[in-house]
Amino acid sequence: MMWYIMDMLAFTKKGRVNSTKKVKSKKSIFKNIYTVSDILKHQIELMEKGTFMFGKKKETCCICNQNEGDKKISDGAVCKNCISKCGPFLLTLSWKNIPADRIRQAITANELNAKNLSIFHSTNKFDKYIDLDENNKLWKSPHFSPTLVFSYNDIVSYELLENGEAITKGSFGAALVGAALLGKTGAIIGSNIGSKKTKQEINEYRIKIVTRNLCYPEIYINFLTTGSVKSNSILYKTYVGYAQRVLSLLAIITDTTSNSRNTSALDTVEEIRKYKELLDEGIITQEEFNTKKEQLL
Repeated sequence: MMWYIMDMLAFTKKGRVNSTKKVKSKKSIFKNIYTVSDILKHQIELMEKGTFMFGKKKETCCICNQNEGDKKISDGAVCKNCISKCGPFLLTLSWKNIPADRIRQAITANELNAKNLSIFHSTNKFDKYIDLDENNKLWKSPHFSPTLVFSYNDIVSYELLENGEAITKGSFGAALVGAALLGKTGAIIGSNIGSKKTKQEINEYRIKIVTRNLCYPEIYINFLTTGSVKSNSILYKTYVGYAQRVLSLLAIITDTTSNSRNTSALDTVEEIRKYKELLDEGIITQEEFNTKKEQLL
């Protein structure tokens, strides 16, 4: 008669599980396995050491220090709850290379984004490409993501790319290169946007926005999402019009930010001047003046 031994009961004297296998005699079976009592005792010992069967004891999440870590990262483990708190600010397939600080950064960014999204109220938008909240100085590009919200201060620079070449540029404190802004929501005029003397094949037409957001340092607004168009086609001219509108709104953002920062700088200078007068009159000491000056600067 053939005998079959199940994995859970087939422990060798070394305390490891044997694979399911056939044995031809009872003698060989009782020679190579322990009793149920021995198996239970062995499992208790493994549990006390922090292991059970093939598994290892899970580390505590290094972010919340409460739950068991489900993902191994470069300097510890992170739980599912903390992973979910990262939202769209941490998307990766290689968690083992992610440090804990990067996860904390993503959680903070996601919390701030949720707050900005809750107060966002559109006041100036163009189609699906860009949407401004001029009161709270926030903006987003539903075309890129309908739930990601950025502040005006996040924008470092932007440029219109056509077949890998930047044909229009803008940034904080600088006007659009080769272009002029007509009105609050007017079009860009006097630029080389759409001015093609010869027919060309256009396979890239998009705006690149460089931001201070560490999770999303670059945002792309694509007008030509599939295939290519001729530079003398009606569709291309339509995209040129779209780009002009978006660039106009981006110019409004950077212009507003520039004015706001200039005003802030003037206020700082005025405050320092007041404290200098107090110093000259002997009301405050040199040390107090230096301290206040450092704080303002």
